[in-house]
Amino acid sequence: MKIVDLRVTSVNVPFEAILRWACGVETGTTRGIIEVITEDGIIGLGETYGGAAVEHAIETARPFVIGLDALDIGVLMRRFAVFCIGYETAIPAIVRAGIEMACLDAAGKSLGLPLHKLLGGKTRDTVEFGAYVFYRYRDAKTGIGGEDSPQAIAERTRELCSRHGFTDIKLKGGVYPPAQEFKALELIRADFPDAPLRWDPNAAWSVETSIRIGHRLIASGMDLEYLEDPTASLEGMSQVRKAVSVPLATNMCLVAWDQIAPGIRMRAVDVILSDLHYWGGVQQNRKMIAVAEAFNLGVGMHSDRELGISTAAMLHFAATTPWITYAIDSHYHDQLDDVITEPFVYRDGSMTVPDGPGLGVELDRDKLARYHAAYKKEGGISEFYDPARPSWVPALPLF
Repeated sequence: MKIVDLRVTSVNVPFEAILRWACGVETGTTRGIIEVITEDGIIGLGETYGGAAVEHAIETARPFVIGLDALDIGVLMRRFAVFCIGYETAIPAIVRAGIEMACLDAAGKSLGLPLHKLLGGKTRDTVEFGAYVFYRYRDAKTGIGGEDSPQAIAERTRELCSRHGFTDIKLKGGVYPPAQEFKALELIRADFPDAPLRWDPNAAWSVETSIRIGHRLIASGMDLEYLEDPTASLEGMSQVRKAVSVPLATNMCLVAWDQIAPGIRMRAVDVILSDLHYWGGVQQNRKMIAVAEAFNLGVGMHSDRELGISTAAMLHFAATTPWITYAIDSHYHDQLDDVITEPFVYRDGSMTVPDGPGLGVELDRDKLARYHAAYKKEGGISEFYDPARPSWVPALPLF
């Protein structure tokens, strides 16, 4: 299983409508599709963020990868160890993660085993997802979207839950003043009185606003599963958590190893959202989750617009990680297409864990070429800008 080549192809895949969040908009996703090729012709697939920086990092990583056995993941991560130092970003965690993913896929294909077998076996056949509800601009091409009021958000939530069977709901906030978004939550709670409910303002609020809204949540009996990143930094989150009893989750203030110890000491969060890309791959996520388990922190899973390859990896990982007890996040229901031959489908709010060799998905070469051409024409999609508000910049806190 010696690796003889490594390549990456950046693609742009559109969304059906423009998603709004605290720091800009998401019109689609730019992803890097990674392939490792072994001497016996097996192609292992990986996925991470796309664009010129990732393509350059893949070239930097090439000499560390070529010649290794696809199963030598530990050796590969050791070779990458120097790039794990905080000030060194030539091969960032998101790239290391994508390469590891491709190696694991190649190894599974060579052995005829699904990834969940290589990770110790799955503890569940399906993985539950939450309804990820965004404020959206109306898309000029599709005519879809336009949710800009509490009533429209409530209707969008009903639509998603009816279509896909979601029973867990997350509102992406930080777009409108908290009081307006609170009204949307009240309408959602009225429609789904027993559903686990989350709110994610993406650190758009000040500490004072976060505390005030936290007290209002408690007084209303809203009973959130968790409030995700209401304010910025470990210090800010710690102050909020000391003042209110609403559980706090994060994928913004605690996303790297040097943040774990202070985050725990400061009691800044109750739930860490794992991310196969941010943390640097399967092995690194497992280490982080072991720490979370030791300190009785909850664990969920973050989404940042994954296509089918990363979605498959998330399914395998979640299915083999019993400590991930929260329904995981995904943008999948907002995407118009994918680059795999058989895109995933929600059934009763869940996806089935693939049982084919490796990740259990195959690349659609025609779609890869089509969406690579879109990337070449459009450039990378930036989520940190809102063209509908050209004078606006994403400065936090917003409220």
